[in-house]
Amino acid sequence: MLKTKHSKSYFILFKLIQFTLRAIFDLLYRVEKIDLHKVPRNGKFIICSNHISYLDPVVIGAYIPRCVYFMAKKELYNNKFLSSLVTFLNAFPVERQAFNRKVFSISFEVLKDKNVLGLFPEGTRSTDGVLRGGKKGIGFIAAASNTPIIPVAISGTNKIIQNPHKRIFFPRVKLIVGDIIDIKDILKEHSKKEAISIIVDRTMKEIGKIYDKIK
Repeated sequence: MLKTKHSKSYFILFKLIQFTLRAIFDLLYRVEKIDLHKVPRNGKFIICSNHISYLDPVVIGAYIPRCVYFMAKKELYNNKFLSSLVTFLNAFPVERQAFNRKVFSISFEVLKDKNVLGLFPEGTRSTDGVLRGGKKGIGFIAAASNTPIIPVAISGTNKIIQNPHKRIFFPRVKLIVGDIIDIKDILKEHSKKEAISIIVDRTMKEIGKIYDKIK
């Protein structure tokens, strides 16, 4: 069962896992971290990133100095071990290409308890690395919960495992954090429907701006 509040002992273990993953990624992929100081150390916010690899949430979760709650594809929950592992690491299931009422409910619960929600606005991986349009569900969650957004961009993770034959490579991985998007003025000046579209468009624009710096 997903928990939105954790004990001190959990955070100690979680930080140890983060430290271990960072050590491995830094050694293998020489991860370049840019502007991580822009990530608030407390309070709720939504991290929105481009999505080019299955490893993206793992890398982002390792370096962002908070516990990030990510959505995970429902198929992972067919395996009992994987289900327990991803739930322990603060992930919850979602249908591919779709948001349903339960997903929104969990997202709001996560944010209500002042946590960090991690979303990939494109809705699916970009196999060619090209940034595509964002889904409206992201705008709805931000608007309905009145939560600021932090744009993030990642590059290099799509080159780690490549075809043919699923060969493993060791590319340079880069992670960059953009400026926080405060949605209060958008909600104040526009109807909810307009605000959702504006939030999505601005989020994708900001992700694109920082992605251009590292791709």
